[in-house]
Amino acid sequence: MTTAPSEAVVEAIPEQRLHPLSWLFELFNVLRQFIVPIIILLFTGQGDRYELWGLLGVGVMVPLAVARYYSFRYRIGSDRIVIRSGLLHKTVRDIAFTRIQNVTLHQGLLHRLMNVAEVRLETGGGEDKEEGRMRVLGFAEAQALQGIIRSSELPVSSVDAEAPAAEAQVLLQLPTRELLKLGLISNKGMLLVAAGIGGAYQFNWELPQAIFEHVGGWLMNHRDDLGSGPGAYVLGGMLVLLAAFTLLRLISILQALLHYHGFVLSSDAHRLSITRGLLSRFNGSLPRTRIQAWTLEQGWLQRRFKRYALRVDAAAGSNQKHEQLESHWALAPIADEAGIGHIIGTVLPEGSWPVAEWLPLHPNAWQRRFKVPAFFLLPVSTACVFWFGVYGLLPLLGIPWLYVQSKIWARHAGYAHANGLIAVREGWIGKHWRFAQTRKVQAVYLKQSPFDRRHGMATVFCDTVNAGMGEPALAVCYLPFDEAVQLHDTLAAEIS
Repeated sequence: MTTAPSEAVVEAIPEQRLHPLSWLFELFNVLRQFIVPIIILLFTGQGDRYELWGLLGVGVMVPLAVARYYSFRYRIGSDRIVIRSGLLHKTVRDIAFTRIQNVTLHQGLLHRLMNVAEVRLETGGGEDKEEGRMRVLGFAEAQALQGIIRSSELPVSSVDAEAPAAEAQVLLQLPTRELLKLGLISNKGMLLVAAGIGGAYQFNWELPQAIFEHVGGWLMNHRDDLGSGPGAYVLGGMLVLLAAFTLLRLISILQALLHYHGFVLSSDAHRLSITRGLLSRFNGSLPRTRIQAWTLEQGWLQRRFKRYALRVDAAAGSNQKHEQLESHWALAPIADEAGIGHIIGTVLPEGSWPVAEWLPLHPNAWQRRFKVPAFFLLPVSTACVFWFGVYGLLPLLGIPWLYVQSKIWARHAGYAHANGLIAVREGWIGKHWRFAQTRKVQAVYLKQSPFDRRHGMATVFCDTVNAGMGEPALAVCYLPFDEAVQLHDTLAAEIS
């Protein structure tokens, strides 16, 4: 474990520069946007050559990247870091350690080969400026800076050079067999393939069409082996679907191994820390005070493996991308029930989770889930009848399924408000829990649609920081009106 240096040692550190190779990473950051057009042009001879005209600016970017290396300086004080940057327009940022909410180290493959890291300082000021991103430092220097900033959260007595550093508690560690399970039960392979097809259409319209034509040609060439008649086409289609499913699973497994290799979630008195990644390495931490809401999921395949996925919403600057939040703060991409309980129990007050008693929704809550999609099927079926005749009535077969699904959903849905926690649950094929400490709720409001008024229902919404950034709102839906008003007033009194 790294111990914090004494104040005298920190004050003695002179003004420093970035790593001598930082200009190379600045240049690579500009060039990587041209990688895809270059690959398509070289291997297919197609694509928009005008997209490569930007490469003419490389001759200008090289001296600018070198100039940034010489103009970027930083000094570490006893309680702050001062960053100077800019060649013509000079900027000085004086950042107190107490204002830094998070410091993360990023290492791509090139970083690891050269033993350097990119350091990102997050102050929660709603900005994502280059002055808060130090590209790049030597890995040892980056770790030392991270240790100094993290130690500033501890009491003075705990950072004494003669005192031993507090050991972090490991909450979750994912071995390779768990990552294989994660790849099997996740749908990341489908997302990556869809993104690849979209990119192929963007740069080369003929490539996806050629793939589909190749698959169709293979089926036609082997139709004698498959037999004759409609059964042959059904068998061929099943073979294609099986091959596609196998490919997607393999891609998902590869993505899980690359993204979460060496995953370790640890905790100390102030923050949660995550280390993960095979080629690109991520080392970051999340202060406990920034955790706003929790999302616990168990899909159909996860239920077969008795596994869960746990994520948290974190307070951050307004410009921070949700993709970064979801990736960095997936506290448990896969874990069993005991592991999930251990993580939540370490962060939340004792007795908060699991919920002892779930309260039911309105007895007619199932109707709110059933009527709107059922009524929507009527005009859809009418349009299908106009175009396809009697076969257009097939969408109406979904109405019995909607009825059964709504009934079962309402039976499993519920909410809880106890021990300083507000929580909701829903789902039966795939289960979903969303919860937050009531002291983290920023606002609470009551909503009642015309359908709700007719059935005597209302919904209570609980807003937290960064609510709605890719996660569903923490909403207690379809409660009896009097019960909803009582819950709203209780929560409003607690957060005030």
